[in-house]
Amino acid sequence: MKQVLDWSKAYQKYFEEMAGIPHGSYFEKQYSDYLVDFARNHGLKYKQYDIGNVIIYKDASEGYEDHPAVVLQAHMDMVCEKTPESSHDFEKDPLDLYIEDGWLHARGTTLGADDGTGVCYMLAVLADDSLPHPALECVFTAMEEIGLDGALVLEPDDLKGRRYINLDGGGGGVETVTTAAGGLRWNGVMEVHGNAAGKTGYRLTVGGLEGGHSGGCIHLEKGNAIKLCARVLREFQKEGAITLSAIDGGSKDNAIPRDCWAEFVTDIEEEKLEKAVSVLGAALKEELRCSDSGLTVVLEKADVAVTWSQEESDKMVELLFLCPTGMRHKNMNIKDHTVASENLAVVKTAGGKVKVSVSMRSAFESYIEEMEQELEILGRLYGLCQETAGRYPAWGYQEKSPLREAMREAVKRCTGKELVEKAVHGGLECGVAKNKWPDMDIITMGPTAEAVHSPDERLNLKSFDDCYEVLCDLIKHL
Repeated sequence: MKQVLDWSKAYQKYFEEMAGIPHGSYFEKQYSDYLVDFARNHGLKYKQYDIGNVIIYKDASEGYEDHPAVVLQAHMDMVCEKTPESSHDFEKDPLDLYIEDGWLHARGTTLGADDGTGVCYMLAVLADDSLPHPALECVFTAMEEIGLDGALVLEPDDLKGRRYINLDGGGGGVETVTTAAGGLRWNGVMEVHGNAAGKTGYRLTVGGLEGGHSGGCIHLEKGNAIKLCARVLREFQKEGAITLSAIDGGSKDNAIPRDCWAEFVTDIEEEKLEKAVSVLGAALKEELRCSDSGLTVVLEKADVAVTWSQEESDKMVELLFLCPTGMRHKNMNIKDHTVASENLAVVKTAGGKVKVSVSMRSAFESYIEEMEQELEILGRLYGLCQETAGRYPAWGYQEKSPLREAMREAVKRCTGKELVEKAVHGGLECGVAKNKWPDMDIITMGPTAEAVHSPDERLNLKSFDDCYEVLCDLIKHL
């Protein structure tokens, strides 16, 4: 394997090894077993869950035997997104790492810095017998990116520590998150009945969008490819009937969809379709020129073998056109902080069914309930079979936190800077931890990564180093 990172730094070595092992959500088994082998090779106690979670325990170093235990936690799964031209297979191919201007990237795919950096920090700490520390309980969770599933099944008796360092917070080692959103996923399914078409139709493709994390980027007015595709289809309907054959967009609940396509047949004159694409496409580009300058809207001929009924086609276009997406509420006291949002995340056609998924986030359960009720009504009006899944709790602000004060001192010692406290709209496993262990004192930290949940994801290597220094300093002073 080509070596890209600096293996003299254990956490960088472990990150490169992790990049060589598939570890997308639902496919963490191989990496989970890697963690078990690591524990065995280092003579450490461990527990492996059926879901893939691993907890590795390390006894306190000499002189720290009477210090309370410390919990370190990160999730091992990554969001698997790639560019349209990439042939990468996330179930078997290693990530193709490269460094550019001090930033680590993966060619054509997501990088998995979220949260591979936290995983590798824990491995480095566990492997370093020169680092003084209290007893350590290192928790590696699975399936975080699809609804915090791994954290939700952690057994309370498996952790004795009540000081909890979540390594999924970002901020370059000088920031800590103090509150995070809860969330819920809504799925609606419409049955469609194929009718033989056997004639030339059209494929409409919306692409070139930047996408991004549906929590961290939702306030940036990023274009949603599914929503934009529905707007263009709705524009076509002004000229006459269109009959859909398939529609497909997005792939992850927690990523803003970057592309969407729809195939259809119609008796509308081609010139009118092209004019609609030209006029509305120009308007969409103007709307998104500051956030998604690469937007493309393309109409081309396509062979269509089967179509849905006219009623089914009309319902799906209207449903997606009306489906809410984007920021709903913002905090008036914290700049750029979203309080509630929805992400029209995925639409998939397969097996005679069309599935639509929307992820909801909010710091307030009441907002989630409101959004859930709205979607339930919308789904019922259009005759969808519905379900909700992946509910996870919000993490509320804790005014007094001795662990946060200890981090404040560590940041000052290592960087000379003041600790920055921030609220985030993304979901964190901290909310689950606080729910399971109400007396847990929790902080977050992590290096600086940008454009997570998209193929443009990148990790700042200096911050990767700097944050590890703060972490080690904090641990030895606990």
